[in-house]
Amino acid sequence: MICAKIILPLLAAWLLIASTAAAQESNAYSAWMSTGDSLYLSYDYRSSAEAYENAISFDSSSFDAAWKLGRSLNLVGETAPRDSQLAIYEKARNAERLAISVNDSSADAHFQLARAVGKIALFKGVFNSIGLAKQVKREAEKALSLDSLHDGAWHVLGRWHREIGKKPKIFRKPLGLGAANRKNAIAFMEKAIAINPNNLNHHLEMGITYNEYDKTDLARREFELCLSLPIERPLDNKYKEEAKKYLAEPVEK
Repeated sequence: MICAKIILPLLAAWLLIASTAAAQESNAYSAWMSTGDSLYLSYDYRSSAEAYENAISFDSSSFDAAWKLGRSLNLVGETAPRDSQLAIYEKARNAERLAISVNDSSADAHFQLARAVGKIALFKGVFNSIGLAKQVKREAEKALSLDSLHDGAWHVLGRWHREIGKKPKIFRKPLGLGAANRKNAIAFMEKAIAINPNNLNHHLEMGITYNEYDKTDLARREFELCLSLPIERPLDNKYKEEAKKYLAEPVEK
């Protein structure tokens, strides 16, 4: 009886402490997620990434924190110094892998993974990293199977066909990359634009694609569209500067 009188209050106290700690962790997770979302919407991608990382420290199985971390890091990488970009994209890739391990049915997570892996492949050399090149296509196609109107996934897939298609088919077909072709490079980027015509990066990359295939007039039209569209986020300034550089290049007759 004496033992029970001692143990039961101790047990109740332990349960109270445990439940309080769990509630505090839940509140901290929610607070960091709210902070991350607010920072993301204010275009502070680096700080939003830090907030999502803190959220993950309180809930390592959070799908939302992981995929949003990868998304923020992919955007941080866009304007980071070149010598730090690879590490950022690798971190984004790892975040999206974690997200997909929790929820494999998110088009956004598969798109962000394709985006990060695509950047890594470009750093390492597409044909020096065949596995990565194949994964980009696989993840973009998975995203489209989940959401056929995902303009980002169409964009990535269009760029994949352009980049892979630069090497003659006779060399890349034995590597399992024979599917790349000009028709899809153009059609898939056009699809991205049709879905989201105000995205400056779609028009920039469409112009680069046309430029690659010596369709000069069409390329200039896209670069000019990129310049004429309103800026929706700070990153759009970067795309406009790139479009200006292409327009300033002499036209070869």
